[in-house]
Amino acid sequence: MRAPALFLVAAIAGCHPSATIKSTMPIANLQSYRTVALRVKSTAFASQGQAMFLENAVLANLQQKCGFSNVGRADGTPADVVLDLNIIKTGRGGSGILSNQNLATIETLLVLSDGQNGDLLGSAHIRGESSGVVYNSRPPEQEAVEVIAKTIADTLAKSGCSGPRIARAPEPPPSSGTGTGTETGTGSGASSGSTGGSGSAPVDEAKRAQAEALNEQGKEKLRSADLVGALADFQQANQLVPDARYQYNVCLAYEAQEQWPNAISACKQARGMTTDTRLVAKIDHRLELLAPHR
Repeated sequence: MRAPALFLVAAIAGCHPSATIKSTMPIANLQSYRTVALRVKSTAFASQGQAMFLENAVLANLQQKCGFSNVGRADGTPADVVLDLNIIKTGRGGSGILSNQNLATIETLLVLSDGQNGDLLGSAHIRGESSGVVYNSRPPEQEAVEVIAKTIADTLAKSGCSGPRIARAPEPPPSSGTGTGTETGTGSGASSGSTGGSGSAPVDEAKRAQAEALNEQGKEKLRSADLVGALADFQQANQLVPDARYQYNVCLAYEAQEQWPNAISACKQARGMTTDTRLVAKIDHRLELLAPHR
């Protein structure tokens, strides 16, 4: 009768919580960011309690592993970087032939934004899975949450959140010109020389305000895990006023959906629409990151 007992012990010993990163938009060096604000939301049914637990777990892990001077909940206080973490799907039982109701899975979307200029910095789909074994009547979702929080902190640590902080480069001054392709707007890659390109048609600046509003709306949708809606807004903004900043966000939205060929094509189009050195460098770096998916 010892064989079944030994088998059970071996099975339990082999069960560990795990997390996977389904897709990422790698983040620029975080060493120049000193303060962080976290927002956790849920688009999945009946997971509001998990959102609160996830928020606490992520804050604790960031405080432990990162060198930020302040890590807290988003409460309106200005922060250098804002983390939007969305619970997009939860489940029990697993996906194999044999169902285990003690196996909990939680899927999340993490979106990072620059708190000063509103730029989108990166995103990652992170899926946490519990071990499938219940300890002390503890809900398995808590185990899945803990492994997600640890994975987020580990990912940001690799992106420069640990170690000493460095000085941040000053933002370029806004341009006073209009209709010349040198506007500075808010959003990813906001900089001069981002409108149109060599030989491009004249831009109708009367539509600029509407295009900027769509671009901002798209960023908010991306931060709320509405990837399809975000893509549509970025595309519409770029149709109204062709601008490398909007087209670059189209690239990011495609990448978040793992539509690699479309993302590469969109980034290449953005690259040909600007002469701004900062935006060119950002787009070139993104294309390097997308290269393995060609």
